[in-house]
Amino acid sequence: MWPQASVHFYHMLIEKSQKKHSMRNQDYPYILLANIPVPDMIQWKNTLEITVNMVREAAKNLENIWAEFLVMPCNTMHLFQSEILQWISLPFISMIDSVVSKISSWNYSRVWLLWSSTTMSSELYHWELREKNIDCITPEISEHENISHIIQRYISWEVSDTDRVYLDWVCQKLVESWAECIILWCTELPLIMQPLFPKYNFFLSSEILAEACLAESKK
Repeated sequence: MWPQASVHFYHMLIEKSQKKHSMRNQDYPYILLANIPVPDMIQWKNTLEITVNMVREAAKNLENIWAEFLVMPCNTMHLFQSEILQWISLPFISMIDSVVSKISSWNYSRVWLLWSSTTMSSELYHWELREKNIDCITPEISEHENISHIIQRYISWEVSDTDRVYLDWVCQKLVESWAECIILWCTELPLIMQPLFPKYNFFLSSEILAEACLAESKK
């Protein structure tokens, strides 16, 4: 949905392909990337219908040019998965399912969700995690709002070291509670928080989806 996240996802597909093969050009997957200039989903107000229609149209266009399966490297849009895919017959790989499956395979039982205030009231991950007997919790409302502002600043290329210090503080607080790992819900967060990777046990939703994509493309 956002250019930086789209580029990052594309880069991970290529990087993970390289790690699996001694690469020749013909060994890379056939990738169709649609970066969609949707309205700001972090502060959407009355733009939700416009956003869903834009993503649905892009998905239909990909189907028409012979894509074999679809993914959305954006957690938030999975809230509207049924509306977007209603008239599309292609297989769809869910980011939510992929992340939950990965966490379950590591036998974690307590996770934190780090996301923006936009999706705070949704329970997309909660339901899936509960089915796997995994407890999850989210930061406080005020922290979500602050994280949303940081994401917005990143999209505008205005994120600062102070923002990263704040995110470090939030993660430290989560880990000191009872979290075994932290899911970075928003696809912008890994780009902002890369300097913190060595300190915490993060699950990067976009990276996990890239792995699922490559597995599917090899079938």
